[in-house]
Amino acid sequence: MAWIFFFVSILAIAWLFFLVRRRRREHKESEQAREMAFLLAHGELPGGAVMGGDAVGRGAKNGESLQDVAPQPAPSAMTASVPVGARPAYLDAVRATAYRRLRAALPAHEVFPRASLRRAAGLEAIEKDALLDFVVCTSALVPVAAVDLVRGERALSADAVKRETLERAGVRYARWQHDALPDSETIVRWLAN
Repeated sequence: MAWIFFFVSILAIAWLFFLVRRRRREHKESEQAREMAFLLAHGELPGGAVMGGDAVGRGAKNGESLQDVAPQPAPSAMTASVPVGARPAYLDAVRATAYRRLRAALPAHEVFPRASLRRAAGLEAIEKDALLDFVVCTSALVPVAAVDLVRGERALSADAVKRETLERAGVRYARWQHDALPDSETIVRWLAN
């Protein structure tokens, strides 16, 4: 009788394992589909290419060059009619300042606030994901640097894991004091080294 219980237990564990694996795969696929839909809605293709949209077809039909065809505006998303003052800001004042400073210092790069360690490192083998305050990417959306703002005492072990993971992926990592943000020249030198 004990062997039946053991067999049923093994089957239940195997079923749970495959269920979790399938759920993770579905989640990853839906995340990639949302990302692709976002890029296509904004007229961009992965890798930094920009879609010509409908202008290419019209220009070819009418014999016009692409410079003669006016670009079509991207369809606007439906926005909720919530007053701006009623919603909290996406970034607090310190993170907003750091974001603006990164954008000003690195105009040729894309800066993403509140990014995922797993996506920034590009490593699927990471068991636990972590949040990074900012990820700096090239224009082709390849991560090159990550920044965390330090407020008071934080778990240094979590930061060590972030640093090791990003170093393995070839992405720079920095921790900045929230009350002593570097200036634009320092940021440019840090990324260039």
